[in-house]
Amino acid sequence: MTLVLDMTAADAAALADAGSPATVTLAAGFDEIEPAWRALETTAVSSGYRSFDWQSRFHRHLGDGGTPCLALLGDSTGAPRAILPLVVERSALGGVASFIGDKHANFGMGLWQRDFAAAMTRPVLTGALREIARRSPARIDLFRLTNQPAVWDGMANPFLALPHQPSPSFGYHLALGPDADAVLGRVVSSSSRRKLKKKERNLAEAGPVSFRVAATPAEVERFTDRFLAFKAVRFEALGIANVFGTPGMRDFIVGAASDGLGSPTPAIELCALMVGDEPIAFFGGAISRNRYSGMFNAMTPGPLMKESPGELLLHHLIRHCCERSLAVFDLGAGEAQYKSNLCDGQDALFDQFIPMTVRGLVAANGLSLTALAKRRIKQSPRLWSLVTKLRRARGRSEG
Repeated sequence: MTLVLDMTAADAAALADAGSPATVTLAAGFDEIEPAWRALETTAVSSGYRSFDWQSRFHRHLGDGGTPCLALLGDSTGAPRAILPLVVERSALGGVASFIGDKHANFGMGLWQRDFAAAMTRPVLTGALREIARRSPARIDLFRLTNQPAVWDGMANPFLALPHQPSPSFGYHLALGPDADAVLGRVVSSSSRRKLKKKERNLAEAGPVSFRVAATPAEVERFTDRFLAFKAVRFEALGIANVFGTPGMRDFIVGAASDGLGSPTPAIELCALMVGDEPIAFFGGAISRNRYSGMFNAMTPGPLMKESPGELLLHHLIRHCCERSLAVFDLGAGEAQYKSNLCDGQDALFDQFIPMTVRGLVAANGLSLTALAKRRIKQSPRLWSLVTKLRRARGRSEG
């Protein structure tokens, strides 16, 4: 259905001059929006997580009963220029609209054509959100839009025009180039690289070491099953709930990794470090334009773990990305030593809790304070170290 924004004649004229949206369309479902979505993918700025295949697969297998709210923003002629892929879920907070994929997608954002995004203003975005909430098939009390990058592919995020706060974590990325040795030499010391080569030689004693990208449906299934098994052991050791143990996760990964298998931009690309025919470390990522975005990783819990297979896999993957002329390799949002060791750039992220009702206002205040407290903990080495130790202690006691 096409929805005309509630605005004055003067506002409408100003927006038309700026090329800003005059319409918002809510699609009845993924089938209805698919043609416009796939067309926008070829021209819009977005992350690999926002591909139609990734988003539709995620909602199909991991939507948990949430109602999709797929908003297409159009210019004054009605031509589609941006998509906000949202899902509305009911909770104690009320009806909460968030980006599909949430933390599994690392970065929250839509698909935007550059000139259209540059023309966005606070009144336009506020009006669009109000109209989406008013006509949504599920009641929206609050928009919870988290981990949004301030800048993506050189484009300022339009939602910066609305009130926001820093996210608890940063995103981490590495600038690539045609010479993989130069890229790695820039961020990894020569002594560390020598140590890693020695570890690779140690692994080679158990069998030939190689880097492999899943290339067949059978390989996708094998890699997925082993990845999930490794991850379960890891989360148990850390004392953290296994977010990859959710029903539907296997089907999502297998399906998304099979979409576009063998193409330059599959919905998910699975790769592994092999010793002989045995995968001992995994990495999964999404690719959009010139950027590889890491989604998840895991490594063997066995004795070979001491040889740093995860780090070795990352070095092979970075070389693979350089060979494909990609410009950026990112390791997503969240603090981890391997990220800060390997990445030479940070992505500033921000959160927004935008209420549409009184109930949403109460929820927004609580979420905002919680996120600020989480940021304080994560950005404090002392506090974050304490949290990590407590988690590991809990994992050992429960094991």
